[in-house]
Amino acid sequence: MAQSIHAVLTRALGFLEALLTPPRGRHSAAALRRRRSTRVRRYAPLPAPPAARVRRPASTTPPRAPLPADDVALVRGYYRAFEDERDRVQADAEARLHRWTSSAPVGDLLAPDPDDLADLRRVTRQWLAQQRRQAVAA
Repeated sequence: MAQSIHAVLTRALGFLEALLTPPRGRHSAAALRRRRSTRVRRYAPLPAPPAARVRRPASTTPPRAPLPADDVALVRGYYRAFEDERDRVQADAEARLHRWTSSAPVGDLLAPDPDDLADLRRVTRQWLAQQRRQAVAA
């Protein structure tokens, strides 16, 4: 009897001691805080502020020097090709949209096909008849 009381008290005191001591080990709250690696600098220096650029207002005056016509012709061809490509892509997209929307189905799209329902009824009746035959045979 004394041994059992001693065992019970030892367990109870161990439990009480565990409740009153601070947590330690892998799953304690202190361990849940993220530790930084010592190999990483804790604070990186702030980047230097960008140099304040002064925005010039858009000028509406003509350029100081005349532009050579040959250079303008070269650039204009590039822009024309870009515009043609953009127009072609836009036309393709509109044609695709027209194809998708011109053949829109009519009626209730969520309703099942009547033929599918008839097939389902037929297969269900066959399965029920098979179950009845197996029950009678058993």
